[in-house]
Amino acid sequence: MESPLGYILLLAQHPRQARVLLSLLACSSYSVAIACSEEQAVVQTGQQPPFLIILAGDHRYWSQPLLKELRHRANTYRITLVALTDFHAPSWVHQEENPGFDGFLVNPLSHEVVSSLVQSAYTRQTCCFIS
Repeated sequence: MESPLGYILLLAQHPRQARVLLSLLACSSYSVAIACSEEQAVVQTGQQPPFLIILAGDHRYWSQPLLKELRHRANTYRITLVALTDFHAPSWVHQEENPGFDGFLVNPLSHEVVSSLVQSAYTRQTCCFIS
């Protein structure tokens, strides 16, 4: 589901996380693609880079090769890479231990926070390619 305006890639460890994010992203004018596996996320990112990748779930359970590959592609294409965590079970880490994310989203999320993230990620990527 790519649009000429760019798209958001979502990789969630649990269907509930994907549903919550999809409902918040529904108001966005950008399409959302859902990767069903780590491998699919890497392939999809290589075929057409999104402007935002959201990994939902505990980052400690994402494979290191996945995180390294997504970070490499994020650097190459100015993709914003964020992880979603819950406020009662935070999975963020100190900056020196960060596995390569640009930031962390904390549930519960508001529409305003998600909208701001989407707009800043899109702007970051498009400004990079314009200059």
